[in-house]
Amino acid sequence: MFEEPYRWMEAVSTRHNYVQEKLKMGQPVISVPYNEGLLIFGFAPQPGKIYEVYDRIALGGLGHPADVERLRMNLLDMAHLEGFNRSAKDVTSARLLQFGIAPALKQNFEEIQRAPYIIRMLLVELNEQGRPNFFRMNYDGHWETFKNGTAIAGNEKVMDWLQREIQKKPFATYSLDQAMQEGIKLWNDSRKVSPNNEDQENDLPKTLQEAFDLWYLEGAVLSEKSLSKAIYRPLSKDEINKLKSSTR
Repeated sequence: MFEEPYRWMEAVSTRHNYVQEKLKMGQPVISVPYNEGLLIFGFAPQPGKIYEVYDRIALGGLGHPADVERLRMNLLDMAHLEGFNRSAKDVTSARLLQFGIAPALKQNFEEIQRAPYIIRMLLVELNEQGRPNFFRMNYDGHWETFKNGTAIAGNEKVMDWLQREIQKKPFATYSLDQAMQEGIKLWNDSRKVSPNNEDQENDLPKTLQEAFDLWYLEGAVLSEKSLSKAIYRPLSKDEINKLKSSTR
């Protein structure tokens, strides 16, 4: 079908533009360390952004809900198969990305006849030594790793701005409350970075309080100092209400 190389390259470029256009309204998901573990959170018009993947691994996703769910289930299957065949300690975010989901995404994206995944993902992990790891993956299979936190967003300009701002703050020294407050400020400030589009702006909350009232704030922490055996726990309703009150 694409006998000339430039036709294939043109088709791939068109797919990039198509997916980026579909993603551009996706709201940021942010993950940062704090002094007892790591935090991951994001606002969305409907729930379904933050999930547990395995004992020490959480997922944040944005894009088409069906694609997020499909890849989440693929990651779950990979993680449990890896844990069964090897051991729980062998299930790491890097292995799931490098040998599992990233090659599958790359193959899907480069097969022009197939519909591309409309998705960006975060995989975050609290390793056996208690250190957080942060991974960001694109719809075409490209992934990056970060030490001090990261974010995904539908708009690449917003995503790059968030990454720079996260690196400026000493999140690893903060308490959970401080990390949530600073993180939510970054989320709110990031909305001023993207170009204004009047039609799109009419559908968005105008203030942070409106975001709390109209949208869902999903979040979770990974911490070995949890009161239960589980490393992963969702943010409680009380924690979310306290955060909402602190931003008035």
